[in-house]
Amino acid sequence: MKRFRFETIHLMMIGMIVFGLLAISVRLTSSETSLLLAIFVACAFVTALLYYQKESYQLSEDEQVALLSEQTELSLKTLLDKMPVGVIKFNPEKGDLDWYNPYSQLIFSDPESGKFDSQLVSDLIDAHKEGVLTRSITIGEIRYNSYMDLEAGICYFLDASQALSGSQGAIQKQPVIGIMSIDNYDDFTDNMADADISSINSFIANFIATFAEEHAIFYRRVAMDRFYFFTDYSILEKLMANKFDVLDRFREKAQQYELSLTLSMGVAYGNNNHHQIGVIAQENLNIALVRGGDQVVLKENEEHADLMYFGGGTVSTVKRSRTRTRAMMSAISDKIKSVDKVFVVGHRRLDMDALGSAVGMQFFASQLVSESYVVYDPHDMGMDIERAVSRLQKDAATKIITVSEALQLVDQRSLLIMVDHSKISLTLSEDLFDQFRETIVVDHHRRDDDFPDNAVLTFIESGASSAAELVTELITFQNAKDRKLNKLQASLLMAGIMLDTKNFSTRVTSRTFDVASYLRSLGSDSAEIQAIAATDFEEYRQVNELILRAEPYKKHVMIACGPEDTPYNNVIISKAADNLLRMADIEASFVISKNANGQTIISARSRNAVNVQRVMEQLGGGGHFNLAACQRDEVTVSDLAKELLAVLDQEIDEKE
Repeated sequence: MKRFRFETIHLMMIGMIVFGLLAISVRLTSSETSLLLAIFVACAFVTALLYYQKESYQLSEDEQVALLSEQTELSLKTLLDKMPVGVIKFNPEKGDLDWYNPYSQLIFSDPESGKFDSQLVSDLIDAHKEGVLTRSITIGEIRYNSYMDLEAGICYFLDASQALSGSQGAIQKQPVIGIMSIDNYDDFTDNMADADISSINSFIANFIATFAEEHAIFYRRVAMDRFYFFTDYSILEKLMANKFDVLDRFREKAQQYELSLTLSMGVAYGNNNHHQIGVIAQENLNIALVRGGDQVVLKENEEHADLMYFGGGTVSTVKRSRTRTRAMMSAISDKIKSVDKVFVVGHRRLDMDALGSAVGMQFFASQLVSESYVVYDPHDMGMDIERAVSRLQKDAATKIITVSEALQLVDQRSLLIMVDHSKISLTLSEDLFDQFRETIVVDHHRRDDDFPDNAVLTFIESGASSAAELVTELITFQNAKDRKLNKLQASLLMAGIMLDTKNFSTRVTSRTFDVASYLRSLGSDSAEIQAIAATDFEEYRQVNELILRAEPYKKHVMIACGPEDTPYNNVIISKAADNLLRMADIEASFVISKNANGQTIISARSRNAVNVQRVMEQLGGGGHFNLAACQRDEVTVSDLAKELLAVLDQEIDEKE
């Protein structure tokens, strides 16, 4: 039963009545005792009323919860009637609608008749019951996010368009910082007359100004070959949608003026911290340059964001200067002098370029420290490497040790030098790599994502023919007077250059012949090279087995797939790809096969029409423009071939 509670007016009336009764008592009573008794009775009456009032208002815990629930339910009902969220109450067992708020009626009413479409609501509830508890739906032209509580029998509908437009607006306004660099500018203008250089500068400035004006981009020229630009993500999104076609337009325009110039960019974007965005943009430009130029490297200012690549459609044209090589020689020398031991490693399954460059770097380091070693894996070598290692051991001029021996010698003051590779996953031994705090990288392949974080110096020149060429140049600038490369060491460096240039037929520059001439002057012996690199009959037979399995793809591409149950070593697979590329009218070759470790690998080669590095990167590998590879675990030859065809189709379609 509901208790009676005094209101303010009641208490005022009671007070006036008590006052009146006391006044009458004073008038009628002559005895003080009677008067005090009357006052006592009045006070007792008032006290009793106040006590009753207290008891009436003091609720039990259950009564308080009930009262609070009643008030909350009333407030919530009022809120649900007014807020822009659709709420529908239904019977969880039968699915019948019990109640819906006005906003739900607005959402589900037929535009013509104005009637509430209960059938549509029932269908949505049934769809939710099938297992999808959160989903987006479109009603009319408006998108809603729907959420359902099956136990309570309540469904909510929120207008997602406003939230989406708000978040999209924030994304579109993210700041973007970019750095543009003109590839080959210094080399191209080195011996030009001032008038010709002025003409080139005018062409570059006009092109960049037109590009910036087209996209409403703010830019500033900070050097003759470098520009900074600032914009927002909405503009960047358009550039990405067009695959940064500004690279192609610049290259084509430069070719009209007979200029061998290309454009590279490093771009970064994100929220806040403009300084960090600028640092990432600079790092991205460096990556674009060491990958060969003529491309854009893009990354968001997030810790785990992936690099994105655009362009790279031409053979590497960025040339190293002799000044840079001399500076790298000095920097590498200073670093080697600060350590006690140096270990030089090539990539897994050594080839002649990796071994030759490792031998060269060991010789370079031996001029500076007493302990320097070439490290090899005796359990993973081709026949040519076995012959070369055997000759090195007999020659005794080069300190060469196994991986297990190197693990025992490494200490805190040891330095690792990686040659002919820059990916941790490709290094000779990851266990050995983990022992070093600092690493130097000397490579001629384009830089990839799996780059060592502990690299203190990187000498990566994708325009070089081979790692052996880079190492030989470092040795020439070192110019040690007391010691020279011996005949075997020079021959191995020459063999590395010959391997990667296909006997001086591809990727050859004047610097390559300069290096070859230097090695020949030190006694490099072609007969020794042929004896080391000679092909065994069994190897020759296996190479031809793979070649005979090749089939043409879209006229100018050859693809050979080895049998699923027959493994071939990496050297045989790469030689098969080399031989396929020698055929007439073939622009690219791919050989897919299992290797001895159970992995499925692709060896890719190209001339100038197909960027096989970009193809291999999409499949998890890498390399440079016309020589690349990838290796995958737990995938069949046929499945990897299907992935390759899909990537090739995309690359060819984009190029066309």
